[in-house]
Amino acid sequence: MLAHMARQSMSPSPALFKAIMNLKPIGSHTAHICEATDAAYSNAEVKDGSSGDTGYPFGQIKPLLTVGEFDKATGFMLVGVPDGMGAYLVDDSTVRIVFQSESYGTFGGAGESFPFLVNNNGASFTGSHVMYVDYDRGMLADFMSHDESAEHMVKAAGDVITGAFNLNGKLVEPRNKTGCTAQPHYSNTDPNGCGLWHEINNVPAPEQADYVLQSLCAAHLEERHQWGQNLGVEDNLFITNEEWIEYVGGSNYVGIPAHVIDLATGHMHATGVFTLGGFEKIVEVNCGVEGYVCFSPSGYNGNFGVPSKTDEAARKNALGKRPDGTDYVYPQDIVPGRLYIGKKGYNAQGQPASDFLSRNGLAYGKVYGFSTDVTATTGGMFIDAYSRVMPPGSKVEGAFYPIDWQWDGTVKSFMHDGSWAFQHLTVDGTPFWTGNGRDASAAKTEHNSPDPYGGPRFIHGSTAGWIGLYDFTGVASLIAAAHQSSSFPAKIPAHYTLLQGEQDITSQIELGGKGRKANGAHQTHMSDSYKVASDGTVTDSAKVTFEDIDGLEWIAAAGTADGYVIIQEDGGNDFGERTIISKVETSGKKMAFYFIAQSGGDDNTRNKAGVGVPAGTNLDPGAAHEFSGSMDLSGMLAKNSDGSFKIKAGAPGSKREAEATVNVNEKILAMGLQAHSLNGGVIHAFRGDRGGQLYAYRPKLP
Repeated sequence: MLAHMARQSMSPSPALFKAIMNLKPIGSHTAHICEATDAAYSNAEVKDGSSGDTGYPFGQIKPLLTVGEFDKATGFMLVGVPDGMGAYLVDDSTVRIVFQSESYGTFGGAGESFPFLVNNNGASFTGSHVMYVDYDRGMLADFMSHDESAEHMVKAAGDVITGAFNLNGKLVEPRNKTGCTAQPHYSNTDPNGCGLWHEINNVPAPEQADYVLQSLCAAHLEERHQWGQNLGVEDNLFITNEEWIEYVGGSNYVGIPAHVIDLATGHMHATGVFTLGGFEKIVEVNCGVEGYVCFSPSGYNGNFGVPSKTDEAARKNALGKRPDGTDYVYPQDIVPGRLYIGKKGYNAQGQPASDFLSRNGLAYGKVYGFSTDVTATTGGMFIDAYSRVMPPGSKVEGAFYPIDWQWDGTVKSFMHDGSWAFQHLTVDGTPFWTGNGRDASAAKTEHNSPDPYGGPRFIHGSTAGWIGLYDFTGVASLIAAAHQSSSFPAKIPAHYTLLQGEQDITSQIELGGKGRKANGAHQTHMSDSYKVASDGTVTDSAKVTFEDIDGLEWIAAAGTADGYVIIQEDGGNDFGERTIISKVETSGKKMAFYFIAQSGGDDNTRNKAGVGVPAGTNLDPGAAHEFSGSMDLSGMLAKNSDGSFKIKAGAPGSKREAEATVNVNEKILAMGLQAHSLNGGVIHAFRGDRGGQLYAYRPKLP
């Protein structure tokens, strides 16, 4: 397998043999890419392949895996940069961590990752991979009690995806390089499977694969009946999504969907029910009704890299204007908080069906967006402006309204997609509460996370720097009532609570004596633009707000009804991106933000010195790092007083229930780190894209 993964241009060169000599098994690295404080202000040796300061102020961190490592049994190599993740019990002695690489193939990054085959028909993908690593459950439960590496507890690893079904529900076929493909991956073709690569995609075709699985960003793992008996999806699944792409302007592109992976079979199913505008993250929330599922989608809504958004909007308007007669604008980043309600056991035409997507409520359903009468409730402000001036705990009353579009199973041009419908007015004449109104783009809506206690709530974040909570209590009775007439709710009353606005947080950040930057300043301020002129003049943006909140995961814990949230920035911090943990406060009390760690930055001492893990991989010190993705492992690792584990594999609702019984300082959480600067050495040699690590983290909060 290693030979298949090796970069052809290197074989059998000395560089390849050097890379082979640096190969290490999965879990063997103990050195950290991230650090507690810059090496200029710690006693850590600045040495390639070695840790910086690991005296983290609010908890203990250990690597679970490092990109560039391989499985000892099969030779399978991990691919970076790591992003969306989840975990479940394969059996009562094995924890399976599933995570993906946010890789771009020919669309960017470090080039094509090694290809993987699907469907036993020769069809292949490069770009993002979805991978698994199996860990011994007992050893993982004890992992934070010693200094040993994770290598001894790794059981197996590999690619998750073995089969791929397209938006038509057909097995993806190899791409016809001279004409149309009957069963294509529609992200790279027109609705008929036609259009030569360069006619649709504004980048070169992959050299050794048919298609690019483009930029799988965040993801979420949903277990069967995770909210209780018969509540939630019917299979263990991993829901991921293509985030962005680059299309040729004026071409008949389809857009990019969510992909739902059946973890029992490894089959990946493209679904159009959420629209085809591309997504950051899609998570299941509990709507509390048997026979239905609820999901919250988030993301760009049309980041397709087209050369002229004005021209694309003109194409849409040529087909018909908005229902009120006004012109459409290009839909990217014109999107509210969203909710999807799906009916289990029905296909896209509303007919009884038992295929994978149908039985999980992911073939037939309605997309809703949050709307409010801004004149009456916010003084005319949309969400980004609202977050800049309103205090924590401020509430906005409104409702989730259905958009006037529904997936019908027919693949069409993006010009007919529901992504445009968030510019319509609701049936009550109110606009959807987007970041900046229905006529202008706004900051990107980033990660969201479901209420881990099972309430009808989800938390949402934005690159603007705000975090808010949507509460739609009452949805269960509305779905049940609509079921009687074989329909979906006409609207769902809800309210939004601002948890943290795009406002000064410097006094709320707790550094615990760490978080020092290379320039001597502290990580209470975010420096996404730091420059020293030839005459010594320093300019420093030193922002006082959160900047580009990306990763966000809501964690349950004993002793609190609202839990904790992991926050991960992606703002180009020149001294190292921050990751933070905070107790969720919904009553208006200011949240305290506890600094966990920092990583990367083009002015960071270790990064500038070319330090990487594995050694020899840091060839681009100016490239960014980013903590991305987190999850709670504690429910699977919690034990009874007699030392036995509390839950069994597959028991409905048990993992969520167990997570809520564990004190935050007794938890083992997991979180990912992307290290875009690590694109050389063993990672380059075996086409692993770019580097990163997955960590186990045990908080130690006051």
